[in-house]
Amino acid sequence: MTVKRFFEINMKLLRLAYIIGFVLLISCSGQPTKLSGKTETIEVSHVNWACDCADFIETKFFRENANYEIKEEDCIFIEAANTDNIIPDNYYDETHFKYYLKLTGQFYEEKGIPGSYDRKTPERPGKAKVFRYDNFELIEK
Repeated sequence: MTVKRFFEINMKLLRLAYIIGFVLLISCSGQPTKLSGKTETIEVSHVNWACDCADFIETKFFRENANYEIKEEDCIFIEAANTDNIIPDNYYDETHFKYYLKLTGQFYEEKGIPGSYDRKTPERPGKAKVFRYDNFELIEK
């Protein structure tokens, strides 16, 4: 085998390894990428789970059914479209007991974990619907 042929084979293997690594990196990332294109306004309430998981629920669930019990599969993540519009920390500390959030934005088409999600434990959260909001408003309960 010539040096040139050896080099060609190694370059092909290196390219293949790069492509496989890139595909694995993209597929392991929890960040969804494609927005629905449909602007919506939703109202959500914060859920204090004892785990790293989707921690908001649309209020429509318990407004439509007074006996509704929160299910993990109904919960969503939220993410700000820009850093100027982030929910203040005090909302999570105490304000969420008094207020809902009215959000305007879009759902991503696929489930995922937003890159902005602040994990509280080493546990990796499960994927859920993600709502990317442009605006938020506090609505008294």
